Amino acid sequence: MEEKIIDAAKEIINIPKSHATFVRRWMGAFGALPTVCCWLWEKLDPVNTMPVGAQIKHLLWGLFFIRVYENETNSARTVGRVDEKTYRDWSWRFADAISYLECDVVSL
Repeated sequence: MEEKIIDAAKEIINIPKSHATFVRRWMGAFGALPTVCCWLWEKLDPVNTMPVGAQIKHLLWGLFFIRVYENETNSARTVGRVDEKTYRDWSWRFADAISYLECDVVSL
C-alpha cells in the first residue's frame, strides 16, 4: 500500500533517491509520512465512505491542502494539472474526513 501512495505522490512532488531529501520533500508537501498516509487511508475507508471515484491521490490532495494552503489555481496545477473545482471538491472532502478523526487519534 505504501508503494501505491508513493506512486500517487510522484505527480505532486519530485521523489528523490536520497532518503533525507525524500523525507524533507514529503513532509513539506503532505505533513505525514507514507506510513501515516496508509493508516489514514485505511482509517477513512474512502471506498465505502466517500463518493465513487475516491483515489489515493485525492487523500494526498487533502493533505497537501491542509499543509500548504495555497490558492486553488496554483494547487490544482501543482497536484496534477486538474481543474480547480475537482481539486476543491476532493481536497475538502478528505480534509473534512481527516478532521473527524481527531477524537480517534489525539489523546489528551
